Amino acid sequence: MTFKTFANKAKDIALQHAATWVANRFHLNQIGKVTDLQINSTTEEIAVTLELEGETTPVDLKVKYRILNLTLIEIAHVEASRPWMTKLVNDVLPPEQKQFTVPALMTKALSNLAR
Repeated sequence: MTFKTFANKAKDIALQHAATWVANRFHLNQIGKVTDLQINSTTEEIAVTLELEGETTPVDLKVKYRILNLTLIEIAHVEASRPWMTKLVNDVLPPEQKQFTVPALMTKALSNLAR
């Protein structure tokens, strides 16, 4: 394992813990929680498991993202354990609704260090 590979894994693990805490504390606290979050900045993928109110089983999402520039991230593709969610994101949402302006620190954290 090279140093860059090790550094990417360590960064991804730290980011996973921080993102889980922020999502549960500030974004999902009234509708559910993140129970598992895996980030792979090398492949630009995020896998997340959510326990949401009204759902009898957890919702699993696999998100492929692209970093477009210093402050813009795009959802390239989603696979969800709910087929309607997969269709909604991939086929119904217009491209501009799949792009998010974020702080530069976020794109830096989600970037592959080997680039």
